Amino acid sequence: MKSKIFASPILLLLCIVFSIKQLKANDITTSEKDSIIVTFGDKTRLIIYGENRKELDKIMKYDLNALLKDLKIRLDSTSADTTYLREEFNGNDYLKDQSGNEEKDYVRIGLRGIHVKDGDTRVSIDGKGVEVRDGDDVIVNDSTYRRTGRRFYRSSRNSSPRKGFNVAFGLNAYGTNEATPGYNKSDYELRPFGSRFVSLGYVASATLARGKNVGFHLDFGADFSWYNLMFDNNNTVVKNIGYVEFLPVIENNEEVEFKKSKLVVPYVNLSLMPTVSFSHSFISYLSAGVYGGYKLGSYTKVRVQGSKDVDHVRKNFYIEDLRYGFAAEIGIRKFPDLFINYDLNNLYVENRGPSVRMLSFGVRLF
Repeated sequence: MKSKIFASPILLLLCIVFSIKQLKANDITTSEKDSIIVTFGDKTRLIIYGENRKELDKIMKYDLNALLKDLKIRLDSTSADTTYLREEFNGNDYLKDQSGNEEKDYVRIGLRGIHVKDGDTRVSIDGKGVEVRDGDDVIVNDSTYRRTGRRFYRSSRNSSPRKGFNVAFGLNAYGTNEATPGYNKSDYELRPFGSRFVSLGYVASATLARGKNVGFHLDFGADFSWYNLMFDNNNTVVKNIGYVEFLPVIENNEEVEFKKSKLVVPYVNLSLMPTVSFSHSFISYLSAGVYGGYKLGSYTKVRVQGSKDVDHVRKNFYIEDLRYGFAAEIGIRKFPDLFINYDLNNLYVENRGPSVRMLSFGVRLF
């Protein structure tokens, strides 16, 4: 005889709501905060586990009635004479509000600022400040970066507007991607919004000439930067003897599905940028020059679909130790400054990988 373990969906929902309120009302242990146990009689329990209270609150976004009805149908349809049944469900199918499920990634640049969406990550840069969100969590919320900040109305005649601590955030792309024997371009294409560029550094400046409304400066910069290259397929970069390949991972004769597959390359860089500043103009400065950097290492980051674990493989992947190229910036009042970098050298050592050169562009936040 097959046993059925169902209670009323409405009663179950009330029990869960009551349990959540009890958890919030009492200062209990960590394990109790992170789980809800609903008991039906002596032999039936429903256990709901979350990493923290915020995760448990997300349960209220789901239609548990629909979930339980589908589970009952599956139980009734099984012929197994047991009380144990393992079923896997896609939770997104039971969200009460599914209007935003199909929202695609985007980059929007306009009078209202810059807005980027890449999966669960959202970046907004506008007059209110800089905000970075990962799902419902706010990672960065710099409300002090406003139109009255130092970069917007600061006089630039006596010193370079680039002088001081600088943070840059942008995207990476292939500036050139030449056909290379033994490589298919689609195997190592980059996901546009997932391939991010980050730079942290300091700029010193010497004023060479000064006029009534215009200044000419020579800026010396030092910074740390990261190439985060996210592949737009299910491949990861693999180092073999003498060359690299871009391949999927096979386990148990099946291809592992990746949610994210990245190649990360950090550098330490020096730059020399002549800069012309304008005191009373919509354009606050124009800057162009050269840079050079040294690779500090390289590694891959792979996250399997449906898992939160990230695997790292640290190797050199035949990436060139040095990078060098041209850089340009433009400062716009009442708006973040814009930058673009173009590497003159290939990313990979010749004949060891595809013939690609990197291009980075974005905004300077400070």
